[in-house]
Amino acid sequence: MKVLWTLLKNFLGKRAGLYFGSILLMVVCGSTFQIMVSMLIGDLCDMARRGSAEGLKELLTGNLVVIVFAMLGNMAGSIGYNDEAKRVGINVNNAVYAKALRLPISFYDSHHSGEFMSKIIWDAGRTCDIFGSRLRRIIMPVLTVAVCIFPMFYLCPPVMAGLFLLSCCSLGVHFLMIAPMKRVGRQAAKANQEMTKSISNMLQGMEVMKMFPVREKILRQYEDANGCLAKAGRKQADYSAVLGGLNTAFDFIGAFCFLALGIWYIGVYHGEVGSLVSLYLLYGSFNWNFLQIGLYVPDLANCLVNGERVLEFLNQEEEPFVYGECAKVRTDAAAKGSGAGNTDMGTGPAAAGREALLEVRNLTFGYEEAEEKVLENYSVSFAKGLCTAVAGTSGRGKSTLAKLILGFYPPEAGEIYLAGKAMGEIGIAAFRENIAYVPQEPYLYNVSIAENIRYGRPEAGREEIIAAAKAAHAHKFIMKQEHGYDTVTGERGAKLSGGEKQRIAIARAILRDAPILLMDEATSALDNESEYLVQEAIRKLRGERTVIMIAHRPSTIGTADVVVRM
Repeated sequence: MKVLWTLLKNFLGKRAGLYFGSILLMVVCGSTFQIMVSMLIGDLCDMARRGSAEGLKELLTGNLVVIVFAMLGNMAGSIGYNDEAKRVGINVNNAVYAKALRLPISFYDSHHSGEFMSKIIWDAGRTCDIFGSRLRRIIMPVLTVAVCIFPMFYLCPPVMAGLFLLSCCSLGVHFLMIAPMKRVGRQAAKANQEMTKSISNMLQGMEVMKMFPVREKILRQYEDANGCLAKAGRKQADYSAVLGGLNTAFDFIGAFCFLALGIWYIGVYHGEVGSLVSLYLLYGSFNWNFLQIGLYVPDLANCLVNGERVLEFLNQEEEPFVYGECAKVRTDAAAKGSGAGNTDMGTGPAAAGREALLEVRNLTFGYEEAEEKVLENYSVSFAKGLCTAVAGTSGRGKSTLAKLILGFYPPEAGEIYLAGKAMGEIGIAAFRENIAYVPQEPYLYNVSIAENIRYGRPEAGREEIIAAAKAAHAHKFIMKQEHGYDTVTGERGAKLSGGEKQRIAIARAILRDAPILLMDEATSALDNESEYLVQEAIRKLRGERTVIMIAHRPSTIGTADVVVRM
């Protein structure tokens, strides 16, 4: 109930009245329709038994008017409910996807991509089912039973009392299935997550699977997860079959009890046959709704397991505006203490007398699983308008430094300054707006080349995109493509070479028009010609932007104005 209440509060909100009001309208109108029809047939039976048609016209006219209005009301309630259920389903999926964009990089470092895919495809889908059908299938039967029980007791109190006790027994048996259905739901969710992981591993590591003997292992992992999901599905089907069998049995027992009690009622109490007929017609709907409660409560509990997983995901800690005040305080303390600490200063005549645009002061950082710190009390500055190469052997923390500058991880101590202002003052998102980033393996979306470049600045026009491509030495090869700038790159830029993808990424960074261009080993995997073209693009940016290159190639380092060795 706590999970259900949280889901209702988060995704229905102020529109809960419209959602539940539509269900209530369907119940009232549907129940009214059933009651009026059963009463009409009962009255007609009594008229037929008496052999008199007196008042037949008034009886038909009054009942038909009510029945027509009940049908129209039920239709209106159904439309309102369906609209609200679809809207809530959209909100659930949007909330999960939007949450994923707000999570820190550290979350994705410690969670498989398949987990998120399982969340948005499986768990979110099952959560939508709660609002789309599962909740309605419980609320409507409960309210229908509550509405119908009063006229049924009015028609034949002793017969209805016996039938009501039988229905309560049926409901109790169904409630016993809640715990096993929840358990099976958790097993199915976990198995689906493992299957999604296997699919993700296959798609992302297809080349490795082709070249190394891992195919059988990946296949076995998928088959095991698929087997677990199938096993959970079989259990769900078995439980549903048991519930279906119980429903059939209680239907038979209910019909038998009705006949026995009806004969006793007429024989002992000399009751009206019409009342008994009306009760029988209502009891069919009453008993069906009672069984629906028992059938769908375990099913709802099963879906709530997935809803709980969605809520757990939505409660994950998001990337903050700033990483906290402790870093700045400890920076000040370090500065008052041992001085500069482990400081790398740029070398090269161009750095002399230049104003520092970006400064790293007394930075300390280590990954959670590592015992040693990657950076400890580390400081470095980058001069405005110059190209600075950050060099050093593997494991010295070059890429980690880049990720800290981008605000992907919180430093344990120290601070990063942009034009004299700390990241803690500016905020992580605003700090990033001043940096254009080119990673070692640039990601291109499966859209046109122009659209991939436009992601640097979504409002940019066609001429600005072409100008950025020319500055990145990408215009010539783009025009050789079949559709020029409208050529679709394929997933992750599969239709382009490494050098072409890198130059498109640089064009995207140039279009961003940020004061700092940060390149993390952007030329490490390129051939000589592609590297030359990329370096030419970087040379054109000198003076206009502050360029920081994480590099290990001597040819790349040699093009820099300043070299920082870690």
